Amino acid sequence: MSSMLLAAAAAAVNPAPTVTAEQALENARAIFSAAPRKAAPCPDATGDEIVVCAEHEDPAKQYVPSNTDSGDPDDGVPRAPDVSGLPSGGMRIGKTPRHPLIIDLSKIPEAPAGSDADKIAKGEMAAP
Repeated sequence: MSSMLLAAAAAAVNPAPTVTAEQALENARAIFSAAPRKAAPCPDATGDEIVVCAEHEDPAKQYVPSNTDSGDPDDGVPRAPDVSGLPSGGMRIGKTPRHPLIIDLSKIPEAPAGSDADKIAKGEMAAP
C-alpha cells in the first residue's frame, strides 16, 4: 500500500508529459519499425589490416507481395503473404482414393447361440 502512495506522490510532483496520439504513433513506429538501421559505410583498410563489415541489402528487394497491398481483402481479414511457391487454386497430388464400402449393419444377422462370435459378444471368450 505504501508503494502505491509513493507512486501517487511522485506523479503529483512530476506529472507525466502530455503526448498526442500522433506523437505516440510516431514513437511506436520509431521503436518497432522493421526497416533496417542505416549502417556506416565500410572503412578503408590501412596498412596490413583486414576490414570486415556488412553491407545491408535494399529492403525493397526482399519484399513479398500481399493481397492486402491494394487495401482490405473481400472478407476484411488481413492475410499473410503466400510464400509457398505453389500455384493458387489448389494442386492435385496423386489420384482420387477409392470410395469406401458402405455396409448396412442392420442387415447383419445375429450370431448363432454358442458360436465363438456369441461367446465373444457375451464376454465368455477373448477376441482373437
